[in-house]
Amino acid sequence: MKKIFTVAVTLTALIITGLTPAYANNSDDYKLPDAAAFILMEAETGQILRSHNENQQLPMSSLAKIMTLLLIGEELQSGRISLTDDVPASMNAHKATGSVIWLNAGEVMKLDELLKSVVISSSNDATIALAEYVSGSTEAFTERMNQRAAELNLQETFFADCGGFDERSLSTASDIALMTAELFKLSGFGEIFGQHFTTRLSAVRAGTERETQLLNTNKLAHSYQGSIGGKAGQSAAAGFCIAHCAIRDGMKLIAVVLGAVGEDERVEIGKHVLSDGFRDFEFVTPTPDSENFSPVKVERGVTKTLDTAIAAPLSFVAPKGSGKNAKYIYTVPDSLAAPIPKGGSIGKVAVELDGVVVAEYDIVALYEVEELTFAKALEIMLEKFFRF
Repeated sequence: MKKIFTVAVTLTALIITGLTPAYANNSDDYKLPDAAAFILMEAETGQILRSHNENQQLPMSSLAKIMTLLLIGEELQSGRISLTDDVPASMNAHKATGSVIWLNAGEVMKLDELLKSVVISSSNDATIALAEYVSGSTEAFTERMNQRAAELNLQETFFADCGGFDERSLSTASDIALMTAELFKLSGFGEIFGQHFTTRLSAVRAGTERETQLLNTNKLAHSYQGSIGGKAGQSAAAGFCIAHCAIRDGMKLIAVVLGAVGEDERVEIGKHVLSDGFRDFEFVTPTPDSENFSPVKVERGVTKTLDTAIAAPLSFVAPKGSGKNAKYIYTVPDSLAAPIPKGGSIGKVAVELDGVVVAEYDIVALYEVEELTFAKALEIMLEKFFRF
């Protein structure tokens, strides 16, 4: 029977998920405007810093395009499509209403121009053209959106179309924050999207008689310090919505607001909760002491010990100034029996704050350790003999 030992390290961590009311309220007692739901989430860890009805399923309007952009970004990242591709517009795209760039059926535009139109002005016809280009039809693309939502475990999210035109598209503030985090963690994000997310005003078909202005309705995009970007949307059913991401001092925060009563109100809520987050919290990235989990003894293996490592860099969010008080709990066996695969989980490290676990990471094997069978022992002995 394996003996498990636990080592407590006096550093600190603070649990943000499941905050007490004292943490959840602003210290200045500022009353936010009304909204159906909102959330403030740290993007790397997923820790929730403040929320209201974050799990309530609601219409999301054009915030559905966050998933649209994620899928397009992943296609670009994979090399299956390129920003310089020529994308034709169908009659379906031409018939789009609402925010549009007036695509004609048969008109061809560079993929980057269409992408810019979706990011900046939430163009519906550009969204349809891109969806059809990537998946052959808007229906097939919508199916991929729902599949990707399932992969991300967005259990309360459903897309009825490729861009949030249909009010049957539903999500939660929590799910939208998670898909926003996924979008902004794309490798090559800058090369894919350039400055589109923080651009206030741009144009497509520039210099021609059909030049079309693109105005960013996400007012935080170009006015909030540290902005990375986001999306805004509105409809009769959804109200005024916004999802926005900003980074300061290495901490990336996402604010999502659903069902605000007006454009100014959605911006005010988003700006206020982001500013509260940057004022009140800090992003902590401690360096763990490897003596607490490596090396580990190996039984019946070709080596007597195994070097291990934490699978991902430790990080968490804590109230400002409290990160230094954290506790780390390492749970590893006294010994392991071979065979042991490279990368296999052999234990855990938990980050604990105020007695609550806020993050947990696997401790993994850095290399494979084979079982020392009779045949393997003979092979090793012969290798040593002939080397001698």
